[in-house]
Amino acid sequence: MSLTRFSIAPMVLAGVLILAVVATGAPQETPASSCPGLDGAAGAFAEGRLEEAIRGFETVACDASVAPFARGLALFGLAEVALAKQDTAGALAAWERLEADATLLRFHRDIAKRRISETRRIARGLSARDPETYREPLPLLPEPGRVFYVTPTGDDAANGSRRRPFRSIERAREAVRQLKKSSGGLPSGGVKIAIGAGEYVWERTLQLTAEDSGSAEAPVVYEGPAAVLCGGVRVSGWKPISDAAVRERLDQAVRSRVLEADLKPLGVEDWGDATELRRRPELFVDGKPQTLARWPNEGFVKTGEILGDDNFKLWNTIEGCRDGKFRYVEDRPSRWLDEPDVRLYGYWFWDWFEEYQKVASIDADAKTFTLTPPYSGYGYRKDQRYHALNVFGELDAEGEWYLDRRTQTVYWLPPQGLDVSKADVVLSVFDQPFVALTDVEHVILRGLTLQEGRGDAIHIRGGADCLVADCTIQRFGGDAIVVEGGLHHGIFDCTMRTLGCGGTRVAGGDRTTLTPGRHFVENCTVSNISRLKRTYAPAVHLDGCGNRIAHNLFEDIPSSAMRIEGNDHVIELNHIRNVVRESDDQGGLDMFGNPLYRGVVIRWNRWSDIRGGTQHGAAGVRLDDMISGVAVYGNLFERCGAVHFGGVQIHGGKENLIEGNLFVDCLAGLSFSRWGQSRWLEAIERFLPQAGEPAYASRYPELADLKSHADVNIISRNLFARCESVFLRDGGTGQVALNAIADGTLATQIASGGQIPSDSSLPRSVLFEPIPVEEIGPYESN
Repeated sequence: MSLTRFSIAPMVLAGVLILAVVATGAPQETPASSCPGLDGAAGAFAEGRLEEAIRGFETVACDASVAPFARGLALFGLAEVALAKQDTAGALAAWERLEADATLLRFHRDIAKRRISETRRIARGLSARDPETYREPLPLLPEPGRVFYVTPTGDDAANGSRRRPFRSIERAREAVRQLKKSSGGLPSGGVKIAIGAGEYVWERTLQLTAEDSGSAEAPVVYEGPAAVLCGGVRVSGWKPISDAAVRERLDQAVRSRVLEADLKPLGVEDWGDATELRRRPELFVDGKPQTLARWPNEGFVKTGEILGDDNFKLWNTIEGCRDGKFRYVEDRPSRWLDEPDVRLYGYWFWDWFEEYQKVASIDADAKTFTLTPPYSGYGYRKDQRYHALNVFGELDAEGEWYLDRRTQTVYWLPPQGLDVSKADVVLSVFDQPFVALTDVEHVILRGLTLQEGRGDAIHIRGGADCLVADCTIQRFGGDAIVVEGGLHHGIFDCTMRTLGCGGTRVAGGDRTTLTPGRHFVENCTVSNISRLKRTYAPAVHLDGCGNRIAHNLFEDIPSSAMRIEGNDHVIELNHIRNVVRESDDQGGLDMFGNPLYRGVVIRWNRWSDIRGGTQHGAAGVRLDDMISGVAVYGNLFERCGAVHFGGVQIHGGKENLIEGNLFVDCLAGLSFSRWGQSRWLEAIERFLPQAGEPAYASRYPELADLKSHADVNIISRNLFARCESVFLRDGGTGQVALNAIADGTLATQIASGGQIPSDSSLPRSVLFEPIPVEEIGPYESN
């Protein structure tokens, strides 16, 4: 966005002149307040007319006809005025009134409880916030009663002592089992398996079951800060292509530089599939994934005319076909008639969903592809993005490679200047989870490096209180860590990168009874993922009830960083940047499709540089298709929103609370896709029985009003700076109060974690709470 498009526009808010930097054109304005009395009282507070402010806030707080969100904000206002008068007791009294009033928003009551705690800390001479409050307390490991040692040069016939270590981790697991049987349990302090430095070739899953469990007082710890578990084989013996006929199939400019290596001596029996997820081998050179020979070398081309017979129209406007047959526009595919296994990867109908497809035949005269069933589930349409891969003749760019499964030969075009004889070239082979924990309790995997597998790295199913900590998981074709069920499993301080699919998939808790799972993903860095599966493979896919994602850094992802399903999750203090780079109609965090996914709190996160999208857009937080009852609080959105989406996008939901956020340099602060009452009633029909269940009716009393007030969301206490729009398509349906446009200087101070100037009246005019910017993202851990 060019700076020349901006001008300085004077605005008056609550009697204070604000210089708002806005896009050239119509001056930016916040929507009219739903409660002018509340805004008037806040304006009086901002201008120092404290007694007038008290009267105004008290009037709103006591008026039963006023919306609950406004009455709650009025009590916050009373507390802030009391603090301005150095009346701590008065502030506590106002928050206590709010916390005790069950007719007010549950989230506001929770904030009041927090503010009471912080104020009491200040009274004891402490800082208001204790960062440890928002960090998962990890188990304090006792001195182990027994240690078994493993080294790459050990011997499984040894006794596992420091002087006579085992060779395999499996043997150490057996030793722990034998110890438990012979001693009637684990010794005091538990057991540690000390895995020595070096590389361990991984050829079968390390299976841990209930008999491998520890306890809180006697955990079982697998620890190896310099141990590397490898699921690949090293490829050497590179030489120029020996078969002239093979060499002639390549582009003349590179054919003399392409190398080949015979894989038969490696003894690999399963070469997997060229594109099937978790079976697809990859070539890594010095840790960098090479590119399976493709066309075009970057980006996409577009489908031509769709030629199948099973045609359909979506919404009477979008033409599609369920058959996989279409014209290609360019001439290049006509060269591939002798290619044995061409694959296509495309966004075949929607720009938010893609699939690999096998080519059954190519008709060079008609310039058509005919695909092999099963066809894409959504069908095909013209002008959609795709590219070809696994095409030997297109091995023409540095770093491209190709595996001929018929001859067990691998071909590779190394980068110029690379000394191939010194390069570490690894082909991924092992396609099962490296470690699987089933119904295990109190087992810790710590400090391990797992790499170069075709599938997932770690699976945890059932059990309780297991922890994966300080691990590096890289260069996998699937997900890093999958947690299914169980209670209070943790993923802590791990680095997950260069993954074919996502970082973690975590599901826990019972959505029927709304019993929390208490799983957590904390202090992790997840980057460069979704390389092979470009959509719906986020850094965290969270499902269930009552789990937490906190203090992480998620970056460099083609689609969403988080996919959230279920209830009562907390997503806090994460930094999400440079995501949704390729797909469309997504958010840095995405929720979809269930109006009973309630109680989710998204607070104090930083959303940076989320500008993707093609037809619909990209948002920082996207609440899609009926998502309701979610709190988006105290977040920083910077350079978010594209096409039709703002920093927060709400599609058809209601009762969402968007409060206390700062939007800077966004296309819009918020955007809306309103459904209207009739569409809302039709869509929620199937959810009504569950909404009436005792657990839901008790936890979310607002569900008694589920059928009413479609599209009504609460937007309050937000600041907007240098956004092209404040709201997009709001339709005047929201409950809105205490929002304002800030100047760039104030926004920069807040975004940098600096102190808000004491003479700045604008934050007071919206009762804006400081955002704990300095706590966002990973922190130093022991």
